[in-house]
Amino acid sequence: MKCIKAEEGPKNSVIYYDQEGNKLIRYWKRRDDEPVDQASTRSWRNNNPGNHVIGDFARRNGAIGHAGSVPGTKSKFAVYPDYATGRKAQAKRLKEGPMYIDLTLNSFVRKYTGVKPGEPDTQEVINYRRAIRIFTKFDMERTIHSLNDEEYEQLLDAMKKHEGWREGREEYIEVKKILGIHFDKRKIISEFLVGNSKARRWISKQEAITLAEDGKLHAIVVHSKHGTYLRPEYHNTPFKRLG
Repeated sequence: MKCIKAEEGPKNSVIYYDQEGNKLIRYWKRRDDEPVDQASTRSWRNNNPGNHVIGDFARRNGAIGHAGSVPGTKSKFAVYPDYATGRKAQAKRLKEGPMYIDLTLNSFVRKYTGVKPGEPDTQEVINYRRAIRIFTKFDMERTIHSLNDEEYEQLLDAMKKHEGWREGREEYIEVKKILGIHFDKRKIISEFLVGNSKARRWISKQEAITLAEDGKLHAIVVHSKHGTYLRPEYHNTPFKRLG
């Protein structure tokens, strides 16, 4: 599935969309009573191992949306279409440009976590440094620039581990299209032909409404005093042309 857009869904989930409008949903929990410490992490749901915020940098490097709020700020975390893109963005963030490249590992952590010059180390800084030191065994006074390719990958792995990368449940949903309609004797739509180029079938109006309510059909459910019916999504072909 090649994702082109992503957004935050219900209950901390993230919804990815492909060009056909099909969806991949990454859920926070596998079940409602699952303990938080066993639930999936934001970094996995967003394909964002560095937990970057959405912004010009993230968009230039492949971000397709945002989901989840950064604690204590109005910023949102970036969502990347796949892990490889998110990992590449993380690597580029650290090594390309002047922001981090000449900093030591000790000072880099302060800047990466948003601690301003002159402010004391936060607990997050202390924990982050400890995680990098234990995982990599690096001298923390080394600079980012001094790391060779293998060492740099170790640093990225340490950051991924500290930021949290726990996988969870995901679900692929093929969203069907309305390809044709049948009218009854009163010229009211009674059946819909739904599917795609590979498979299609006729279903009743009520079945189509149920699919649309579940997000599995490209149509909008309208509730009126005269009953419930479907109308095309914005910019889609009017139903009367499919009769």
